[in-house]
Amino acid sequence: MYRYHLCASFYKDLNVAEFEERTEESMINAKLPMLTSSGNFRFGLQTTINELRKHNIYPSESGYDAIIIGLMVYIADMKISRKKQSQDSWTREIILSIPVYEDKWKNQKKILERMLKFLTGDLWTLDFSKRESNFVEKDKEAQRTDKYKIASLFSGGMDSLIASINYMEQKQPTLLISHAGEARVRHWQTDLLHILDMDYPDVYHENVYLWTSLGEIDLPYADEDKNQRSRSFLFIAIAIFAMSGTKNCKQLLMPENGLIALNVPLDCTRVGSHSTRTTHPYYLELWNEISENLYGFSIINPYWNKTKGEMAAECLNKEELKVAIGKSYSCSSVNNANIRSGHSQHCGHCLPCIIRRAAMHRAFGDYDTSEYLYSDVSDIENNRSLVGEQLRSFQYAIKKLKLNSKVKDILIHKPGPLENEEAYLAELSDMYYRGLMEVDQWIKDSKEIIE
Repeated sequence: MYRYHLCASFYKDLNVAEFEERTEESMINAKLPMLTSSGNFRFGLQTTINELRKHNIYPSESGYDAIIIGLMVYIADMKISRKKQSQDSWTREIILSIPVYEDKWKNQKKILERMLKFLTGDLWTLDFSKRESNFVEKDKEAQRTDKYKIASLFSGGMDSLIASINYMEQKQPTLLISHAGEARVRHWQTDLLHILDMDYPDVYHENVYLWTSLGEIDLPYADEDKNQRSRSFLFIAIAIFAMSGTKNCKQLLMPENGLIALNVPLDCTRVGSHSTRTTHPYYLELWNEISENLYGFSIINPYWNKTKGEMAAECLNKEELKVAIGKSYSCSSVNNANIRSGHSQHCGHCLPCIIRRAAMHRAFGDYDTSEYLYSDVSDIENNRSLVGEQLRSFQYAIKKLKLNSKVKDILIHKPGPLENEEAYLAELSDMYYRGLMEVDQWIKDSKEIIE
């Protein structure tokens, strides 16, 4: 295995990545050019900057720091294989050296390293040096837009769709923050944006997106990794980048149902970093330490105490949601479903699909225009391969809760640290219980319909 040391370079003369293999230290040093010879940003960032300018959004120097850090973390996460470059087939050792404009980043080093270890399960070391290059257009700062007070994640999924509909219904101007690494994901987002544009033309809802293009990066011996544990880190970095270029936008919303955000392992085989933590309360708490100290921004999940079904049932325009839901995607196995079926659809049996289907059942009964490769619950349940794995895990967790409902108060602590406040913990554990019972009701009712 190799440890990887990735350095961000802003020298225009560096046109391709440079590598050094230090065999005696099992280390690969890589210098990655962030700029083209003409001074434009690589990896899709220049397109984002150009789009922001059209809407009078001119990010600050510390905003540029955030997006560069976000990109470097995402590049490392995507371009270094866990299977090949870790001692335990999971934990990688990654060092990032990043020039920054804002010296305060050096004070956030330990928090960032702790956050990234919690998020991805890897051992991260971050080194910050002084960035000599300046990117801010000083003459444009006075023109920064004052239209927006909040930004919000807009992934193309069901939760961010519900949140966006609610913002539109409340006449709340919102910066919708998107990321895509492939055309299909961007297509999902633009389909939903088209619906919002058509139905809410009088409410400002500009879409800020970064389409990362990493094809030119090929680290020696590294292969690739598809887990995308760091995607939420990049999402937040994109948001901070854009928000820093406005006059009034100070709050970032990360809409995610509480069951997925907490992400309690359903059985003993899914522990540690094998369960995602992209919006876990502890992760967002660490981000808030950084964003408040450096920018005065707050990051909030407004649905931390709601199940997905409750989010759907309480949507401020349920008819709009029913129209748009078929264009949203929640599946974690959409690539496999696409290969097996020949077109994009939900697999129907992964954890996000099960929670989505239970939520639609809770809110709308039998109404669900989404297409699922495996639609029959009994077929999923009886499948002894990976297709039935997540459903059986849900059934195991549901049975455990039914035998002793008080165990919920303990289980919510398994994914990570939580604020030790009695009312808060009680609300979390109640939400966790309701979320699993939502899935249980869907399973029961679906099997009754078939029978």
